[in-house]
Amino acid sequence: MPNQKTAGPENPPAHKEISNSDPCMQRRFKGSGNPKGRPKGARNRKTIVKAVATEMHAVVESGKRRQRSTLYLVLLRLRYMAPVDKSPRAFDELHRLIKTYQPQETDERAGYLVVPAPVTPEEAIAEGEKANAEARARREAQSWK
Repeated sequence: MPNQKTAGPENPPAHKEISNSDPCMQRRFKGSGNPKGRPKGARNRKTIVKAVATEMHAVVESGKRRQRSTLYLVLLRLRYMAPVDKSPRAFDELHRLIKTYQPQETDERAGYLVVPAPVTPEEAIAEGEKANAEARARREAQSWK
């Protein structure tokens, strides 16, 4: 009978010997590098920008009161600044935005989307039963060969 205390291929050691100089042991249970972490309710930049850009403002246009988003108002201001103030930065930014977000024309030929005609449930069941019968007949024909 082999000795139970001796480690070998049949009896692997119960635990790995770890020295105190092991980096894992030095950091273990000491907490993370960011102990306070992200506060609850904190919002990231993308969420803040989206909230500000979609915020609605009351504006009088042609004598009528309308609701417009901040993004809409900023783009209008940019559009009016470019030619009036002759601001090259405003013109370049407006041109970049228009080029980025306008509908894109493609050089490739487009395909067609083929949509099947509507089928009643009875027709769908009949087609399914027909396909099953044909598959069953093919299997039986192959089994006789």
